Amino acid sequence: MTAKRPAPHFPTAADVLSGETADVYFERARAILAAEGLDPVVTMEIFSRGEGILCGAEEALAYLREIFAEVDGDARPVVESLHDGDPFATKEVVMRIQARYSAFGLYETAILGILASCSGWASAARRIVDAAAPIPVIGFGARHVHPSVADQMDYASVVGGCIGASTPAGARLAGLAPTGTMPHALVLIFGDTVRAAEAFDRHIDPEVPRVILVDTFKDEAEEALRVADALGDRLWGVRLD
Repeated sequence: MTAKRPAPHFPTAADVLSGETADVYFERARAILAAEGLDPVVTMEIFSRGEGILCGAEEALAYLREIFAEVDGDARPVVESLHDGDPFATKEVVMRIQARYSAFGLYETAILGILASCSGWASAARRIVDAAAPIPVIGFGARHVHPSVADQMDYASVVGGCIGASTPAGARLAGLAPTGTMPHALVLIFGDTVRAAEAFDRHIDPEVPRVILVDTFKDEAEEALRVADALGDRLWGVRLD
């Protein structure tokens, strides 16, 4: 098991806590059990059908802390979990929840969704990082997901081994500064790769690595050499899209 990383702050969403994002059969089950006077202490074990890298545990635990804060009675909830970044084997239990069913049954959809999505992203990132080694990888996938989950996806990519993430929100969750290169739009507006690179170098904080896009107008090798001549030692790398 890997060392536990400092937990990021995951705000809870009202529509999740209200059950609006839950499968409706959980609400119906809760109503039936309440009407029948049934509320046993149950244990839910969450596992994956394949191996991978766990992510989403910290966010799921944030919800469970808020959910269980309202619990009264004799049955104290118990939650055991692996941590974000821990590898898991096929059918290994990654989280175990023991409490009265009424306390958390409605939230099964959300808990599973958080763990499945984030672990899928982290596991995919780890496969890419392993394939690219020793070349470092930056998470740059926000344009392929809904913006409401871009921060979680970027955080998951870092959990999976990426050295950085492209969105400020995702990088903040991971405790990093956002990382990026430059868009084609900037190069197109300047009309020349070197002019765009020089403008980037003039105006962007020197602490930001100079990674220049070189595939917009000419042969990538030619553009890379032109940019290297213009920026010299300040050039950190080039991007081929």
